[in-house]
Amino acid sequence: MSSSTIRSRRLRSPQALLAFLGLTTIGGAAVALSTNHAEAAGEVAAANSLWREGSGAPVVGGEFDPRRSLAPLVKELAPAVVNIRAYGKRQQFDAQGIDPRMLPFLEQFNMGPGMEAPPQQGIGSGFVLTADGLVVTNHHVVNGTERLEVKLHDGRMFKGKVLGSDPLTDIALVQLEGASGLKTATLGNSTSLSVGDWVMAIGSPMGLEQTATAGIVSAKGRGSLGLYANSYIDFLQTDASIAPGSSGGPLFNMAGEVVGINTAVGGVGRGLGFAVPIDQAKTVIPQLKSSGKVVRGWLGISGREIEPAVGRAPESGAVVGAVQEGTPAAQAGLRAGDRVVAVNGREVVNFSDLRGRIADTQPGSKVILSVDRGGKKLDLNATIGKLPSEEELMRSARRMGSDKGKLFPDGQPRLGAQVEAKDGSLTVRGVAPGSLADELGLREGDVLKTINGQPVQQVGDVASALASDDGKVAVEVQRGGSTHSAMIERR
Repeated sequence: MSSSTIRSRRLRSPQALLAFLGLTTIGGAAVALSTNHAEAAGEVAAANSLWREGSGAPVVGGEFDPRRSLAPLVKELAPAVVNIRAYGKRQQFDAQGIDPRMLPFLEQFNMGPGMEAPPQQGIGSGFVLTADGLVVTNHHVVNGTERLEVKLHDGRMFKGKVLGSDPLTDIALVQLEGASGLKTATLGNSTSLSVGDWVMAIGSPMGLEQTATAGIVSAKGRGSLGLYANSYIDFLQTDASIAPGSSGGPLFNMAGEVVGINTAVGGVGRGLGFAVPIDQAKTVIPQLKSSGKVVRGWLGISGREIEPAVGRAPESGAVVGAVQEGTPAAQAGLRAGDRVVAVNGREVVNFSDLRGRIADTQPGSKVILSVDRGGKKLDLNATIGKLPSEEELMRSARRMGSDKGKLFPDGQPRLGAQVEAKDGSLTVRGVAPGSLADELGLREGDVLKTINGQPVQQVGDVASALASDDGKVAVEVQRGGSTHSAMIERR
């Protein structure tokens, strides 16, 4: 990934959106891209027998009518929903900064210097996948815990062991020790969901076990909302009421099939609940069961979504921002500025879609990337690599950033924008896909005020301002009566 940093006075980044909305994961032990997983999910479901796959037919027998009451559905599904209590490691009590006169009082509660503090405890939810006690929940519910207790609908308690966990999709798989003959959930199809479909959540919001709430699918394809670094989550949004403690619990359709895993809530206003689509979970669960971790495909490119000009519909495809040397993308011949429009003949919607599709592809697989390069159509053969670890990606980013003049590979400072000089100002008339102007978020109609702190009024001013620092581009523009700034730095 590129080592660029972009700063703006607007809420342009997912992290800024997260801060604005007050979003938070909803498990008690929480720590804290539009992708199409339908094909991968179907292949996984056909290749394994880990779970019971639904057909869309109601799991409730008889003449069940959800318009009258959901009680028969709740009664049928509740036995497969569990409450999870996660206990963290004990730590030494830290008395630093505490008034010494308070210590005798604290010692009455085993909270004095040198004493062990009570273990951290979190509460979450989950659902039973197999009769022998495989339980699906969120990664953030079980991450860093020393002990797990899982309580069933009938009150039985089991010790749980984490078999595997994937922070990039916030999914974990837990094995209940000594469990057998358990009631299991049926998995549905989240890809076929439509906005407006009725759904129901069951879990332990605020520790209130076996709470059932209903609502609709409010939106699809919300991405990760900035909750997780480099995440592959593509949240469903629902207004079914969920709260802290609901994390890991199931979101059901009206057929009684799990279509999502409740994961996060919005801190501003009601009706902002988010769930990991079950089709995405289907690509992760088998790997967690077999190896405890998830291996993903990788090309070695960065990119960004392209905002269309005013009045124009967005073009489909993924615009390549940068290609790392020696990666599968470089070996395939991909270049910065290429627009990937299809993978193996299947249309690519945007960069997030491409990233998710490649991640779901087995490393070593060969794919055909259909590319638009300046209006010329090309088919490139690529062999998918294995996604490096986060540390390896960071090292690679630092290596890219350490190359002098990386912003201008040919040594010629270019912004990648068409500008018009008029009345002592420069107005942007076009932005080249994958260019620095594109990465900076410049738009048609923006009026350039400064570049790298230097005022720009004539076309010639742009190149000289860019040349003043070959490792950084900082721009300030006038847009719609307000001033916006952005910066890219690679050193």
